[in-house]
Amino acid sequence: LLENVQFNYKENSGMGQQSQVDESKKNGAESLHNSLVESIVETNDELLNKYLEGETIEISNINEVLKTAVVEGKVIPVFAVSSGKNVGIDILMNYINSLLPSSLEIKPLKVQEAAKENFIEVNPSMDGPVIAYVFKNMADPYIGKLSIFRIFCGTVKAGAGYWISSTKNTYKFISLFKLQGKDQSDVADASCGDIVAVSKIVDISNDDTVSTSDKPLIMEKTVYPEPTLPKAILPVSKGDEEKISMGTSKLVEEDPTLKMELNLEVHQNIVWGMGDLHLVILKENLKEKFDIDVIMTTPEVAYKETIRKDSKAEYKYKKQSGGRGQYGHVFIELKPLKSGEGFKFEDSIFGGAIPKNYIPSVEKGLKEAIQSGVLAGYPVVDVYVNLYDGSFHTVDSSDIAFKIASSMAFKKGMAEADPVILEPIMELEVTVPEKYMGDIIGDINSKRGKIITMTPESNKMQVIKATIPQSESFNYSVDLKSITQGRGTFSQKFSHYDELPAHLAQPLIDKRKEQKEKE
Repeated sequence: LLENVQFNYKENSGMGQQSQVDESKKNGAESLHNSLVESIVETNDELLNKYLEGETIEISNINEVLKTAVVEGKVIPVFAVSSGKNVGIDILMNYINSLLPSSLEIKPLKVQEAAKENFIEVNPSMDGPVIAYVFKNMADPYIGKLSIFRIFCGTVKAGAGYWISSTKNTYKFISLFKLQGKDQSDVADASCGDIVAVSKIVDISNDDTVSTSDKPLIMEKTVYPEPTLPKAILPVSKGDEEKISMGTSKLVEEDPTLKMELNLEVHQNIVWGMGDLHLVILKENLKEKFDIDVIMTTPEVAYKETIRKDSKAEYKYKKQSGGRGQYGHVFIELKPLKSGEGFKFEDSIFGGAIPKNYIPSVEKGLKEAIQSGVLAGYPVVDVYVNLYDGSFHTVDSSDIAFKIASSMAFKKGMAEADPVILEPIMELEVTVPEKYMGDIIGDINSKRGKIITMTPESNKMQVIKATIPQSESFNYSVDLKSITQGRGTFSQKFSHYDELPAHLAQPLIDKRKEQKEKE
């Protein structure tokens, strides 16, 4: 459009043949050409005056102003290309070469001097201090670990030693590679502006700065978006859990926008990605690179149980079978605690009703009992237990007897203390264009959420803070993308636990009961 010419492509040729714009498209092309030229000349007062006065402006002058505008971020060119059909790529590459600044034309680099911890500015040059940035690590089946970096200043040579910012150690770069798709070619050296790779240096990480030990420098790290879509990753074949962990860890190392965690509460490996496609690619890479088949599902929710009122319980564990028997007898009192206070135990025995040496066994039995609540087997939280009475037998009492007695007393007391299931609540911060406000609020309300605040931002954006149950938040990134056509962003963090409504708790209890019966 800028030069008002047409390019024609033969199938898979990759090179367009320039021609005049077809007669049928001339009017539309001319209108778009004028709009584009106006957008460019508006960034330069001298050129704008000439344009408004009707003077002829050479295309070379427009290109010169366009380059300046692109470098300064005033104009962002858009190209219509098809990588699959190899159409328009040649035009894109030509404009990249002509519009974007070379490595020697960029602004001075602001880097930290590692030894002094102060910041300095360095002008990019071929013979300046070595400053390179590692932006990707990947596993090559033949070479091993490949660390790919861009050189911003200086020259890197094969066989020389270089300082790595994360370890603050020097490593010998035995070989350097230039990458062309899957092909690698050895190079003796690489200079400012080049992108090259080094192999088999285990300690290099993404965002590391490569420099020299006599002038160690550190570039500012990239701030990556937090992944927002979690999935539980499960093996298709039993016994593949360790392989999954190893393979996923390597892929996470390659991609800083992936995250993996072991959720000990639900005993699942959880992977976090930027969206469905991101996690589909992870799944495919696990198969292609490590021959691991996996299933990705919505993670389990870390439900908990608690009580809503006081109760008292007694339990006597007595067993006689010929020889020495078993005897443990306890009276306990249960009280609910405030959210987040966990489990508290108090021994208020007096007069020797239970000898002091058995009290730790009583507490141990209680701590084991709270691992599985009476409703659905979830961990019990925010409960105070007071051991206030009991009895013992001089011969038959034992640690195991008091441990069993306290455990059974707790289950009995909890069942009478109005037990409820708690669900984790997440705090969302959603940033969306204001025209989607109504849809976003309606969606949050439909997920049992609560709006906390709504704050207007610049550029007609709104920031909404809200809370929603974790069970409703797992796929929120997908829902938000659908509602806002990809223009919304959000972050989330754990807020608190709250009572699960009864109409949702009962089906959950029934489901857990069925699972237990099958086991």
